[in-house]
Amino acid sequence: MFFSFRDAQRLRLLVFGIFFGVPLLFFSVSAAAQGNSSISQRFQANQTGITPAALVSVEKDNPNAVELSDTISASRLVGVVNNQPLIGLSDGESGLDVVTSGNTIALISDVNGAVKTGDKITASPISGVGMKAIEATTIVGVAQASLDSIQTEAREVTDKTGHKRQVRIGLLPVQVGVASYAPEAKEQSSFVPPFLQSIANSVSGRNVSPVRVLVAALILILLFLSITVLLYSSVRSSIISIGRNPLSESAVRKSLFQVGLTVMILLLFAVAIVYLVLTV
Repeated sequence: MFFSFRDAQRLRLLVFGIFFGVPLLFFSVSAAAQGNSSISQRFQANQTGITPAALVSVEKDNPNAVELSDTISASRLVGVVNNQPLIGLSDGESGLDVVTSGNTIALISDVNGAVKTGDKITASPISGVGMKAIEATTIVGVAQASLDSIQTEAREVTDKTGHKRQVRIGLLPVQVGVASYAPEAKEQSSFVPPFLQSIANSVSGRNVSPVRVLVAALILILLFLSITVLLYSSVRSSIISIGRNPLSESAVRKSLFQVGLTVMILLLFAVAIVYLVLTV
């Protein structure tokens, strides 16, 4: 059997489709999945104006409903709104699809400084908009790109001091995963012995700067030297006085009592000063 010219063309098209069309189809499906590889949960929304890509928190008295996140509700962060998640978990009721795991696009600002790849993202003072986490808080996820690499929009906001400032807001890819975040403690200066730093931290209940630890240590050293000199001088003078005049024993005892009382007052005063240095 001989193939006609038309049959040969059809055969070439079939072979081309098998070798090029099928891989292209798999690539397209894979790319679509990667661009929207997220799992969402459906929540009710009593608040209006909640848009896709906004950060949301569960309502304080209703864990089944969400509201736009801000710094006050950051501890209740639950995820990012996305109307087209890869996998959606719902009971069939209408509501908002909130991404609780996976990659999605989120509204991010530079309120806390420029956001770079790998920065932890938390709620900002702007409702529904995230920012870089720089202190202990709850985060919604991790930035997958730099804010400088995307198109942003400038907005004027008022900070805590009442001054107006401009911030940039853009749609940034985020790996969603709500978690508690605590920044790594900065390494303490090497001129303070570790055991002194540990004692100071225990007394104050927080990380104390090396300078404060050094000042407190110097105060204690000066106190120790002052008490040592005072006690040595008093005891030596008492022994000499009793040796020269045995009848002065009662006066010497009274003098030693006064010295002991002075030492106790100095000790209490120094301890109070050291405590204030470490805690205030």
